[in-house]
Amino acid sequence: MADRGVPRNAGAWLTAVAKRKAIDGWRRAERLEARVAVLAHDLEREQAEAPELPWDPDAVDDDVLRLMFIACHPVLSREAQVALTLRVVGGLSSEEIARAFLVPTATVQQRIVRAKKTLTAAHAPFEVPPREEHAERVGAILGVLYLIFNEAHAASSGPGGCAPS
Repeated sequence: MADRGVPRNAGAWLTAVAKRKAIDGWRRAERLEARVAVLAHDLEREQAEAPELPWDPDAVDDDVLRLMFIACHPVLSREAQVALTLRVVGGLSSEEIARAFLVPTATVQQRIVRAKKTLTAAHAPFEVPPREEHAERVGAILGVLYLIFNEAHAASSGPGGCAPS
């Protein structure tokens, strides 16, 4: 039986397998190339029919993402941006945020209070920033998303949480 044990001529068997694998790879690449060509043709046709984009690249359509862009204002330090956004938008408690930052709870609470006062003093508008300002806020937003994912994954409190007793 060919499917049991070592083949009689292992070198020939390996060569045949490698040849078939290479041929399969080339066929896959050809099919992918054909699909990409069809997609590119369709995209070109759609753009020729309607020269404007089918979506507005300046619009932030998700309400939660809008709030994150607003809370991650550049007048705040990165730590303040993330802490404020986790509290106000993410709904995490001060204790959960403190565990994420590995700092005392009082430090996080004070950081959030100072962030609110800073935004008030700067007269920061409660609106999504223009597209030019998105880049300076994206880093903080990604940090918030990472910490929210970690909190959801590890569940540091609540049923099944891993909070210290």
